[in-house]
Amino acid sequence: MNRDVFYIAGYDPKSYRYYYDLFKKNLKKYSDQFDIQASIGKVEHHKTFPFFKVESQNIKLKYHFLTWNDIVKKNWSESYLDALKDCYSFFRIYTITGLFIKFGKESIYQLITGYYPFFYVIFSLIFSLFIGFESFFLTKNYIHFSLSIILGFLLSFLIFHFLFKLGRKLAVFWIARICAFCANWHNKKEGLMQERIKIFSDTILQNLKQNKNNENYELILVAHSVGTIVCIEVLDFILKQNLEQKIFNKLKIITLGECIPLVSYQKKSNDFRKKLEFISQFDLKWYDYTSVIDGACFPQVDFFRTSGVNAKFKPHFLSAKFHTLYEKNEYKKIKKDKNKAHFLYLFSPSIKGSYDFFSFVLSSEFLEKEIKV
Repeated sequence: MNRDVFYIAGYDPKSYRYYYDLFKKNLKKYSDQFDIQASIGKVEHHKTFPFFKVESQNIKLKYHFLTWNDIVKKNWSESYLDALKDCYSFFRIYTITGLFIKFGKESIYQLITGYYPFFYVIFSLIFSLFIGFESFFLTKNYIHFSLSIILGFLLSFLIFHFLFKLGRKLAVFWIARICAFCANWHNKKEGLMQERIKIFSDTILQNLKQNKNNENYELILVAHSVGTIVCIEVLDFILKQNLEQKIFNKLKIITLGECIPLVSYQKKSNDFRKKLEFISQFDLKWYDYTSVIDGACFPQVDFFRTSGVNAKFKPHFLSAKFHTLYEKNEYKKIKKDKNKAHFLYLFSPSIKGSYDFFSFVLSSEFLEKEIKV
């Protein structure tokens, strides 16, 4: 079996090096845990995107990173002001418009996660100001009036600074950035992002065409988080090329932790919904995995139906069932770490189960035979 995997990461400024190290570390754990022989090569650079190779029994894997973190960095900031802007954008786009009602109806988990950063920032501001005013009123009769004012401002600043640092550690503002970025996707994708999507698509098409006569070949497009939104744009481009059936059959898709409704539910996203409807005309081998503990996704939500798209085809909406892949004590720790839960799809399990990322990419069987639906 010869297999190409093309991975699209989410809205993340980390480079492909982070994801390579994550894959390498978990491949070793997976190999040791389940007694599988697999050798991984170093990252290579050829033409457009970095890749590495893995060889295992009866399988040669080439794993490509369709990188766009350089674009993310241009929209990425960790300042106080940007955190406030993102929360204001969330309030304006999701609350004032009443869109939060639809999100709550379709996925209460996503609604809670979305409002988490908003209320965290509001609480941080109110609490820090409260402490500042309290310190002023408590000290004004004992020290000079001006010193009381300075002390109040200083305490407010220090407490807000501490809570902001804590919020960064808890990945609070990362969630707010995702919501704000996706809500403005129709603008954000213009220019450099649109060019990158075309390069992603052309690269995948080139590999499909080069291997059209290889009976033991498949190409798996793996998209994670906000990368699933990019994936819709890529699939739209690819499927408009009128592929030969034997080329088309080699394309498989895995979407992980999708947050497509953050775009498709927006009133101004008519173009995106048209692309969803166009894609739904094709009988794709597409497997969508989500999890309830992943607060940054829409667990098993049919984003075609709920977006108002008249779909002729839909992916298989599946649960990763993480609770079956780890021992109870280990799973309890994982549930508490919301950031890790969102990336758990790329980790090695401790127990074999229905979701098995490394089996999907390293199996000598075609993907549709490996995944039980």
